[in-house]
Amino acid sequence: MAEDSSHISGVAFPFRVDPRTGGIAVSAGADKLRENVIRLLLTRVGERPMLREYGGGVTQLLQQGVDDGTVAIARHQITRALLRFEPRVLPQEVGVVETEPGVLRLRVLYLDSTRPGLQSAVVPIG
Repeated sequence: MAEDSSHISGVAFPFRVDPRTGGIAVSAGADKLRENVIRLLLTRVGERPMLREYGGGVTQLLQQGVDDGTVAIARHQITRALLRFEPRVLPQEVGVVETEPGVLRLRVLYLDSTRPGLQSAVVPIG
């Protein structure tokens, strides 16, 4: 049984202070799930000492020329990471879009196991 994303909560990503309370900012529900997806994608594979396989490796795109082959490899790696480490989402489309010259963004469209319709996460990679 999949965990209801409306019941997930935790420290907000990126880490920040809540200006209303002065404490650590917290996010919940669909916002927290989107933050978890972004954090997974930005984590380099091998970066976490106790869980070496964790990560989507998006930052490694910066070190390679972005062409059709690189995008295909990135799609595969990202989809595999999402399926393995974030079971509450089902990736539907992974694409690299250039919103302005020299700035690439990774867009992931996914189904949240508890909400109707497609959700999206956009990750800047350059």
